[in-house]
Amino acid sequence: MIFNKTFLSSKNNFYKFVGILFIVKLVYLFFIPITPQEAYYWFYSQNLDWSYFDHPPMAAYSIWLGTNIFGDNIFGVKFMAVVWYLLTSLLLYKTVSRFTESYMPNKNKNMLAFLSVLLYNLTLFAHIYAITIVPDTPLIFFWLLTIYAIQERIITENKNWWLLAAVGLGLGLVSKYTAVVIIGAIFFFFLFSKKYRKELLSPYPYLAIIIGFIIFAPVIYWNYERGWASFLFQSAERADTVRQLRITYILQLLGSQLFMLTPLLFIYLFKSFSSIIKRWKENENMHLYFWSAIIIIGGFTLVSLTSLVKMNWLLPGFLPLIAIVTILFSESFLNRSKLIKIGIWTSIVLVFAGHIVMVVPNIPLGNGNTWSGWEDAAEKIYEIQQERGGNENVFIFSNGYKAASLMKFYLPDQQNTYAENIYGKRALQFDYWGIPNRLKGKDAIYVRSNRTEYDADLNEIKKYFDEVVELETFDYKFVNGKSVRKIICYYAKNYKGPN
Repeated sequence: MIFNKTFLSSKNNFYKFVGILFIVKLVYLFFIPITPQEAYYWFYSQNLDWSYFDHPPMAAYSIWLGTNIFGDNIFGVKFMAVVWYLLTSLLLYKTVSRFTESYMPNKNKNMLAFLSVLLYNLTLFAHIYAITIVPDTPLIFFWLLTIYAIQERIITENKNWWLLAAVGLGLGLVSKYTAVVIIGAIFFFFLFSKKYRKELLSPYPYLAIIIGFIIFAPVIYWNYERGWASFLFQSAERADTVRQLRITYILQLLGSQLFMLTPLLFIYLFKSFSSIIKRWKENENMHLYFWSAIIIIGGFTLVSLTSLVKMNWLLPGFLPLIAIVTILFSESFLNRSKLIKIGIWTSIVLVFAGHIVMVVPNIPLGNGNTWSGWEDAAEKIYEIQQERGGNENVFIFSNGYKAASLMKFYLPDQQNTYAENIYGKRALQFDYWGIPNRLKGKDAIYVRSNRTEYDADLNEIKKYFDEVVELETFDYKFVNGKSVRKIICYYAKNYKGPN
């Protein structure tokens, strides 16, 4: 069993472990599809900019790097996700190792550090974001890098570590706006620490924030030029979704976090928070981890009382949480009681099942399967387009950014596709790429999936064309004959242009 003190105490074993996982995940990329979000961020990377409507640009830059090395294929798109996963694993090991070395000299630092990485790999979110490149993928790393830098500032008493914290903050913000929350976590850590509170009287924390925002400045400039569009979308427009107290939202959040952490780590989330609070003074050295976890986990849990919170929004807080679980409960995992063994094997089975899901064609997951059918449909739609004069005479559009991005990625020539801004609806980043004048007067192929909310769009689309007729429906089924997705294409004649 890998949960063995002797095995975990070897740094060489750790490097072999993460090295094998790194290689396995790279090989795994050859067998899985691209997700709609990744296709959208790949579309970003085809149009490099300082920022984008939905998110800052780090995911796009990561994809750009991967595709410039390996080409515009699934491996190239996803490559940097595996790299970010490797870097996060190495940094988690280093963070827990330094904590143990400084505050628990009687403990084996390599053993605890390796155990923390094992626990990280018992979560589903570790593996999901090791093969999926979205803004959260680099954010998780930079969140932990900021914590590591502050920890080093405390341990070494060297103020220069604030510079690394600034870099972590700045690049975290360039990954996702959620990174701003780490400022509050660090502030509360110092504010409630008698030992380190005086740090708030020094200029260094504030210089770090300034440097972080200088790194973030291109994103600010992009927003300034566009009426603060992205900032407003992620703040004011999100706030508009707030409703009255609904128990269903928090139940959905708890269910999603149970899934992301698996039951074993989900239970230890509550146990670790409870232990820290009950023995607040005794656990003073873990307060940095506590605040950097509770500030985002607790914050979004409160938001879920009145609004839908997506399952990935809490992710950065899980890394310091795993560090806490490792430090407080290492003996429980190493002794492996019957319940712990059940929990470990449950996590392993869930992680394995999660990997299987991605490689099974047309697996029936309801709205959870977002990828099936699109590669085949894109090739067939391309053939239809060629029969009717090709890209010069016929353009392709869909009723959402996800479908439009998947179509562009899978079309043999990866031509530009368009979203619902073609017929006067908001289309996120597609609005900023615009509608070329040359499309006016052309025919079009309209592509949609069989989700019911898209039916009403046909009436709107007809206002922008002389005629819209259904061409063909592609039905994608699981092995038992169950239809998983229908992709329907229409032929639309003579685009009149935007109103």
